[in-house]
Amino acid sequence: MRPDDQADLFLSDRFSKVATTDVLVARPVIEQLQGSYLAHPRTSKPHREMQIRAARFGEVSISTFAFGRAVDITPTGLEDAVVVTTAIKGRAGIAIDGSTFDVDIGDTIIAHAEDRPVFMYEPDTEVLKLRFHRSHLEQFFRQAYGRAPRSTLRFETAMSDPHTAARWRSLLRFLVLTLNGAGAHTRTMLELASIEQMLMLTLLNSQPHNYAAGLPGSAQNVGSTAFERASDFIRQHLASDIALADIAQAACCSPRSLARAFRDAGEAPPMQYVRKLRLENIRRELLAPAAWRKTVADVAFEWGYRHLGEFNRQYRAAFGETPSQTRDGACVLPA
Repeated sequence: MRPDDQADLFLSDRFSKVATTDVLVARPVIEQLQGSYLAHPRTSKPHREMQIRAARFGEVSISTFAFGRAVDITPTGLEDAVVVTTAIKGRAGIAIDGSTFDVDIGDTIIAHAEDRPVFMYEPDTEVLKLRFHRSHLEQFFRQAYGRAPRSTLRFETAMSDPHTAARWRSLLRFLVLTLNGAGAHTRTMLELASIEQMLMLTLLNSQPHNYAAGLPGSAQNVGSTAFERASDFIRQHLASDIALADIAQAACCSPRSLARAFRDAGEAPPMQYVRKLRLENIRRELLAPAAWRKTVADVAFEWGYRHLGEFNRQYRAAFGETPSQTRDGACVLPA
């Protein structure tokens, strides 16, 4: 992950809870967000200001922490908690059960109370943390899969699969952008519940855990994973030339299995799916005032179309009007 790719993972200043160099001032806020902890500074050198921001989605807390110093943090209040930590600036380290994980920008680590994790920060390190109630995750699993687990839920520590990591980062971006753009809008209980469920379902479906073994419909799960990988690849390369073979390779399956995965997901075949996403993005851009200085041809070319005639035909079939009519209609809309 490039350093500039994490810029939209920072909560805005209006979520600031702490901006101080005084550890005593910061401690009660940190403990309210993440539970009690022990701090072990690794140096007595001058340090930067601590920056902590936080918000909530239902029962899930989302926080960003920058301690501004070289320090090891040992949480002691993680009862009934699953903490998902993603580095968004600098470099962090996490020690779990005697093993140390280096966490670069974009990397994600999952910790439970019994892991006795130690989070190691450098002065320029900043992380984004999601704290889940483990009992809530277990209850959600029972409701979603109709199966009562016999043990305590545990996830694998490192989110090592690149497709899972990319999907999780995309979800984090959506969450942070939703929060930052909310302004004075008050989210309803239904919105909060929906976002919380999306977080839990993504974590349970994507990250390996001890409840996954023996789940019914394992073949369907494989198809779901292929679709998710293909969809992620398509969205990341939508403006480029994409061939069916490229999508199948990204999804780690054959073109025939890929078509089946899209069908099982209730979607059009892969290349029709590509076309649908491109047309939707083009229409959205044609309706946006910021793009009115561009020609229709420029917009179409930027989203991967190389033949204007074919583009016009597909656009009209999808939306019942020409691209120019969409642009003209948007230009006369009242302010």
